[in-house]
Amino acid sequence: MKGAVALVILVAVAFGLTYADYAPLIPLVRAEYALDDLAAGLLSTALFTSYLIVTVATAGLVDRVPPKRLVAVGLAGSAVGTALFASSPAYAVAVLGKALQGAGSAVSFVAATRYVAALYGPRRSHFALGLYGGGFTLGSALALLAMPTLATALGGWRDAFRLETAVIAATLLLWLAAPPLAAARTPGGMRDALRCGNCWWTFVQHAAGFGLALSSGTWITVYLLREFALPLALSGVLGSLLLVVAVVARPFGGLLLAREHVATRVVMRQGTAAILAGVALLAVPGRPLALALLGAVLVGVGVGLPYAAVFNTAAASLPRSPGAAQGLAAIGGTTGVMVGAPVMGYAVQTFGFSAAWLFVGAVAAVAFAGTFVMLGEEDVGR
Repeated sequence: MKGAVALVILVAVAFGLTYADYAPLIPLVRAEYALDDLAAGLLSTALFTSYLIVTVATAGLVDRVPPKRLVAVGLAGSAVGTALFASSPAYAVAVLGKALQGAGSAVSFVAATRYVAALYGPRRSHFALGLYGGGFTLGSALALLAMPTLATALGGWRDAFRLETAVIAATLLLWLAAPPLAAARTPGGMRDALRCGNCWWTFVQHAAGFGLALSSGTWITVYLLREFALPLALSGVLGSLLLVVAVVARPFGGLLLAREHVATRVVMRQGTAAILAGVALLAVPGRPLALALLGAVLVGVGVGLPYAAVFNTAAASLPRSPGAAQGLAAIGGTTGVMVGAPVMGYAVQTFGFSAAWLFVGAVAAVAFAGTFVMLGEEDVGR
């Protein structure tokens, strides 16, 4: 059991790397391809647009194909995409590489979530699910932390991506040793999820969680670099705080739920409130560095805490097809990133970083209001 959970976490870390690998290297990638801030943000959009399309197209597979097989296919696709980005001769090829990374993650994400559910059976899997979710933010935090240093040490951003390719390929080899589990074989599908009102609220919650985590993570290094004139490597280290905190917050939120200390809607509400507080600190004009870092920490807490609450609520909202419901929630996070990253880029380019953080706050405010309308996992079916 513990070995299988550890492998699921490792898979999440590998995919998390692809979500933020280019973000701390935006200045280098922009210079090579002569991009503006909006075009740089569109690299993230390419990954998550592909993720969205593939998630919708493959939503029914997770209930018919063994999850281990789908995760392996996804890891292979992400490795190919990362290698393509590393060798891309032009911006268009780099966009294709990010799209392949997204497609690989889409094939695997819900499959690994259902793998955890099958592993635990009727027992409460909230903590393990939180650990899995924490793996994604850990991978993204490691990317923010390590990619600038690797690019400097290895002589360029391309070699940093080649090393990342090797890490994902090694993860695939290790994953092949995971115990196989049968598919759930549930009768529903994505059409059922699209007709489920409460599932749509989990879509909104994950847009404010994962979506804002990656959108903010994409720009936090550049924010520190420009607003405080810090070196690129130090900006990457400090910027990774946002996602490092989310790494801890995701399993902690799952632990609270597993031990039934708080209700799922309360966890979601606390998360969005923390994002709002953090954004307020980040957006204050002329704020000192310490205050900005505190804001980043609060955003990290807010985007991480509700993860297990959101996905278990999604599954409970549609028992006939929990995989499709969780897929819809995942699409919410994807939509948050694919819209959020370029919108933040446009806001930075046109109005400055305060406007970009206010956009993040607006999304969190909608999710906060939603916690007073939706049903939590405990409320569904009453």
